[in-house]
Order: sequence, then C-alpha cells, then structure tokens
Amino acid sequence: MVTRIGALALADFRERRRRPGYLVVLLGTLALGLLAAPIGESRWQVFQVTDLHGRYTSGYVGTVTALGGAVWLSLAGFGVARGAIPRDKRSGVGQVLAATPMSRIAYLAGKFGSNLLLFGSMLLALAGTALAVQLLKGDSGHVDAVRLLLPYVLITLPLLAVVAGCAVLFDTLPGLRGGLGATVWFAVWLVLVLGAQTSDGLDVLGMRRITASIREVLAAGGRPTDGVEFGVGLTADDRVLGTFDWPGLGPGKAGGPAATGALLTAVAVGLALLGSLWFRRFDGASTRPGTTRLRPGGTGVRPGGTGVPPGGTGVRPGGRTEGADREVAGAGAAPESGPAAFAAAPARLTSAQATSARLAPAHRGGTVLAALAGELRILVQGWWLWWAGAAAISAVALSVAPAGPSHAVLPFAMLWPMLLWSRMGHRAGGGSIEELLGACPSPLRRGLAALLAGIVPALAVVAGSVVRLLGAGEHRAAAGALAGALLIPALALLCGTVTRGPRLFQTLYPLLWYGMINHVGGLDFLGVTGQRAPAPAAVAGLAAALALASLALGAIRHATR
Repeated sequence: MVTRIGALALADFRERRRRPGYLVVLLGTLALGLLAAPIGESRWQVFQVTDLHGRYTSGYVGTVTALGGAVWLSLAGFGVARGAIPRDKRSGVGQVLAATPMSRIAYLAGKFGSNLLLFGSMLLALAGTALAVQLLKGDSGHVDAVRLLLPYVLITLPLLAVVAGCAVLFDTLPGLRGGLGATVWFAVWLVLVLGAQTSDGLDVLGMRRITASIREVLAAGGRPTDGVEFGVGLTADDRVLGTFDWPGLGPGKAGGPAATGALLTAVAVGLALLGSLWFRRFDGASTRPGTTRLRPGGTGVRPGGTGVPPGGTGVRPGGRTEGADREVAGAGAAPESGPAAFAAAPARLTSAQATSARLAPAHRGGTVLAALAGELRILVQGWWLWWAGAAAISAVALSVAPAGPSHAVLPFAMLWPMLLWSRMGHRAGGGSIEELLGACPSPLRRGLAALLAGIVPALAVVAGSVVRLLGAGEHRAAAGALAGALLIPALALLCGTVTRGPRLFQTLYPLLWYGMINHVGGLDFLGVTGQRAPAPAAVAGLAAALALASLALGAIRHATR
C-alpha cells in the first residue's frame, strides 16, 4: 500500500511540475527569498524587527526566508495544490483508478503526498537561494547547515502540510472545489497569518520562540528590548536600520516550534484523509439515474436495456438519438462513455449562452454593445443575486463619509466581484461555447466585449464610494478608484487568456489586495494611501497595456487555430 501511495504521489507531482502555475509560484518564491534577505541595499522587508535588521548568518537568513516562504506559499501554493482530484475526474484518470484495488484513503494519501512533494521542491529551491544570499552578502562566511535548514523543517514545512491537507479536503467538497474555495481559503489564510503574530493566536510561524531568542541576544548586547516589535509581511522602510548578530534557532531552542510542527503535521494528515468519509473514488460517476454505463465490451447500456454501439448513436422513437438523451440526463456533466460518446454528443449551451447564440444571427457584424450584452449574460449566469450584494455595498458606501484620502468601504467592495472576474478570458464549464464563438470572425470584438463585461461589475461596486469621494472633493481618490476598477478586470482577462483557467487570477489578486491594504505603495491599485499610491493615470495606463496584451494573445490564437 505504501508503494502504491508513493507511486501515485510521485507520478502526480511529475505531472503538475510541468504546469505553468508551478513555474509562476516557484519564481515568486525565489523572488520573495531575495526580498526577505536582499543582497544590496533595499527598502523592502519580510521580517521586521522595529528599526533593526540582522547580520546574514546562516540562522538569520534561513529564518527570514523560511518565514517569507511560509507566508507566500501558504496562499499562492494553495492555488497550485488544489484541483488535482477534479482534474483526475475530467481527464478520465479517476475512472481508471476506480477500477484498481487502491482504496479511497490510499488515493487521498497519494494526493496529499503529491502536494508535499510540490511544496518540498519549492522549499529546497528557496533554501538554496538563502545559502547563495549568505555567501554573496559576505556578512558571515561560516555556513551552519543545521541552523539554515531548521526553520524550514520546524516552521514552514508543517504549515505547508496543513495547506496540502486542506487542498485535498477542498477537492473532495463540491462547494469548495471552485472559486468559492479560493475565497474561503483567503479568509482562513488571513486568520492564520495575522493570528500567528498576536499573543493569543496559534503560533503557526514559530514567532514566539524566534522573538524570545532575538530579545535575549539584544539584551545581552545592552540594547533595550521594551520597544522592540516584530512582524511578518512585505513592507517598505526608508529608515536607516541598525544591526544585530543573531545566530538563529539551534537544536536546543527548537522545542516550542517542534511541538507546534508535530501538531500541525498531525492536523494536516487528518484533514487530508477526512474526505474519505464521503469521497467515493469516482465509483458513482456513471451510475446516476438516466445516464449511460459503459459495459466491458464498450457498449453503452441505458437502464431500460437499450444498447448504443461505441462510436455511434442509437436512434430512439421520435427521431431523438441516444447521444441527445444522454446529454439531457447528464445535467451538464461530461459524457461518461469516453471519446466515442463525446463525438456523438451535440453541443450543450446554458440558457444564457443559448440566448447569446440566438442573438448572434441578428447582430452578425453588429456592434460591440451587442457583444457586451452577450458576454455580460455569460459572465453573471447563475449569479443574479450578485447584483443585490453590489447594491448593498453601494448603499453602505453612500451612507459612510470618506475618512482620509480614500473611502473605508472601497477596498472591501473590490473583493466582491473576485469570483466573477476569475471567469474572464476562458469558458469554465461553458460546454462547447468556446468552439461556437471560435467560428466568429472578430476575436478583437469578442475580447473587448469580455473586458467591458468585467468592468461593469467593478463600476457597480465602486460607484457609491466614488460618489462620496467626489462629494468630499477628493478628486484624485475618486480617479484612483475608477482606475483600479479598470485595472483588475484587465488583469483577470489576461490571466484567464494566458492560462485558460481561473487559478492564476484567484492566486494573484488576493496577494495584490493584501499588499494594498498593508499600504504597500507600489501595489496600491485603488489609491487608498493617497499621494504614496501610483498616479491614477499610471494605473489606467497599466490597465490598457494588460488589456492590449490579452486582446493580442486572443487574436494570435484565433489566427493560428
């Protein structure tokens, strides 16, 4: 059993490391390592100790990069780790595994192991970066491998094990497999990361032991420690910082983090295997009432006993085909009888897409406005209550007076359309609508309409804040809010066009938003920090550049299809 689990984990890891998302998160991890321990003079910090920074010993470099990796990978890595089980179902691998003796627990354990290998490979690259930074910086030429790697083993890896377990658990829960799962995890991540820096929260980052050790070093050097504060998060500091010499956590001081790490590891295993209570290992995917079952000989048989030859369609009385009945019975699910059934199945359209398709002949060669109406219907299909939430946000914004250079409701209002924006640039769950629209002669018009369809929800949620800002005379803040409402849909369209999926945007946008509310000036796309934020014209220009890149990529794909 252990051999099967290991083989499944290794095979799944090898497949996922070839995906673009893995490379994006890996490069982001290495970049964060360089920010956490910059070689030259840098304003940016990941680990803050009031007005101090440590000399680059193995222990200090290993600790700050491990903390940065824990914060980054616990959010961005979740987007890469989740989705493995739904992918097996879509590709048919799950149905193959369902025919093997592998148990549900073994399958989930294999996915959990694959996630650990995914994170472990990134941590190895980050540790190599930390070693290179220490040697290049030249503060200390003595390399202590134990103190360098101990923070990764005791702090980062146990936390990422919890992330890996939650990714498996979310994949087994139908309501959390999609964009809602990304939103829920973002909220969980905020609680974990922010709570770890308080005295009452769960110390998942080992901050209490680290800060106590640094205070001891500072006190031994004659520095007062009463006003020293610690924090983890990407910030910029223009002050001239003093230095301190901290050797890092040694084996003798690892008791607290080791106990927390063991607890987190046990929780991670429990979370990963919890889904076995309801996960059916794809066995029930082809046994729903009215669907086709695949017999050993390759013949699809309906519950009534009518056979469908593989690769063909069975004609029923009244002229309907077995393929059409199977599509209706499947209620939007993929055909269960393999490629032959897919070839025989007619195109499926949702009601919103069918409405758009019916309008197409009347507006052939028509205006962008007609295309916008169709794209907006597709974008918000099944989400009509979303507009009620947008109206409530605008009402709250209108009732609250602006405070300072921005409006307090504005940043939180821009979270509401996140799941809608993540659907831009691709047709997730859209049946054959992509193939249908692929025959249209104007990809630029479709892309522009898709962009405008994403901007409409953005304007809906920022409208109330913009009105109050204009009324208070904060014209720059109002322009910044409108520029941000242009930027994020453009970013979503580019992410969806490049990856043809929602995961990249669902990973990048929370990080961008988190940097904004932490007053990182360069990431303030809404102008909430006032004069420190980029100029609204610059943000609007970046939005135009992202939109043009998306439209160009769509046109190239259309021309070379």
